[in-house]
Amino acid sequence: MKAFHFFSIIFLCAISIGPSVAASVGDDICTVEMPEDFAFEDKAEDISQKTSSDSYLEAYIQGVLDTKYPDTGIKICVRNGDIFLRNLPADKLKADEVVLFVTSLTHRSVGETNQRTHSIIPAAEKSPESKKEWHGVWLPQSTILYPTQIANPRQISFSSGFRFQDKIGGKVATEITFGDQFPLYRWANFKGGDLQLEAEGGVFGVFDVYKKDFPFVNADYYGGFPLTYARGPWSYRLRLYHVSSHVGDEFLQHHAHFGRKNKSFEALDLSTDYQITKNLRLYAVLGGVVHSDNEMSMKFGYIEYGFEARGPRTDFKQLFGQPFLAVHMQNWQENHYAEDITYALGYEWGKIYGIGRKVRAFLEYHNGFSPDGQFSRVRTKYISLRLSYGF
Repeated sequence: MKAFHFFSIIFLCAISIGPSVAASVGDDICTVEMPEDFAFEDKAEDISQKTSSDSYLEAYIQGVLDTKYPDTGIKICVRNGDIFLRNLPADKLKADEVVLFVTSLTHRSVGETNQRTHSIIPAAEKSPESKKEWHGVWLPQSTILYPTQIANPRQISFSSGFRFQDKIGGKVATEITFGDQFPLYRWANFKGGDLQLEAEGGVFGVFDVYKKDFPFVNADYYGGFPLTYARGPWSYRLRLYHVSSHVGDEFLQHHAHFGRKNKSFEALDLSTDYQITKNLRLYAVLGGVVHSDNEMSMKFGYIEYGFEARGPRTDFKQLFGQPFLAVHMQNWQENHYAEDITYALGYEWGKIYGIGRKVRAFLEYHNGFSPDGQFSRVRTKYISLRLSYGF
């Protein structure tokens, strides 16, 4: 049975790297589909005990990499127990991440050079896809390219929390967010980086839980199509999006004379992000409202900017944890470019071998204009406790 398992893995490896060793097979790359958790339960520590075969180790690592990085075309070569990587991403941060992943997976050193194809691989084994300038992947499983702005009150995630002393939500309010980002198509190794088309959507709701009937105050509906690009420490996002805002029926019953207006607009913005160090990031956004409903006509320009700083990372068996401090500032022409700032202080957990989603628990302080659309021209301050899940 062990022999059958051994030769089965070798066979799968041959299928996955076939185009690399025989050009006649064609340009398509077949990957080994392995469950994400296959790398867990201390399997990495048992590899050397199970077998010293280069083929076994090569098949094992190739399968795990094809699951975690399905759109990169990374290939594994094992010679006399030494591991070498070929076709590493041109993005240095991503290449370093892959090397660290393989090192931690096997507890062995990984061969590195400054070339995308390592010298240990004979020229005859270079695969056709390594000559391509780029290749595309539909519905990529890898993470988004432009990082989430943690302190942005309108970050896309699944979250819930309590807001205190808000001028809009009342003494105690519950804020709920349902939203996600969906990578649609990725151009890998495009001009030295990765380019990706995404779709994202979300609903942001606020309930006044201090009142007896928990009235629904406001809901904002968001949908957007970002085009993102990442290369080295830089990432960019060009985004076209729509927002429509609605007041809750229970809120109108409590405020019969409230002058509700139809707030609906479309905007276009360009964002840039710079990863100064592994734990420090700066970003800026320049945008404009290209259309808004006449009932609540909006002025054109806005800018947003901020930073995120993370503390030391702690690795557990399957998860890692890390503290963070984030600040998000924005100035909208709609509000005469007045100060609007949000702070977030908390802790996040993520999978060591995952695709980038995290759970965050944090304390948030907002001093500026209400993020709730119908009340976006009203200044407010509040403190909130939030738990979120997303990128």
